Amino acid sequence: MFENLSVDEFKAQFVEPNTPHLLLDVRTVEEFVEGRIPGAINIPLDDLDNQISQITALAGDMPIVLVCRSGVRSVMGAETLRYAGLKHTLYNLEGGTLAWANKRLPLDSGQVE
Repeated sequence: MFENLSVDEFKAQFVEPNTPHLLLDVRTVEEFVEGRIPGAINIPLDDLDNQISQITALAGDMPIVLVCRSGVRSVMGAETLRYAGLKHTLYNLEGGTLAWANKRLPLDSGQVE
């Protein structure tokens, strides 16, 4: 199971208090490079099954917030992680990166090192 978070709820619960979490962007690499929420890491939805151990290592005991373009693929990603047995608290960012950008919040762009 996972919980949906609006952009405002995400900001209030994780961003503004700087609460530790893993922001997992499940879009394609091309979409990710075009613009992403600051602090997001990219593991495309099609790769999630093969990256469970990496996701577990990156998250530690932190909650995982999944994001995509509009909130559809991130739901599928949360279901994939739950089905794979992850016990982390999972959240879906409703409206995805589009909702973030529509609130005129900053996006990072460019290649990731």
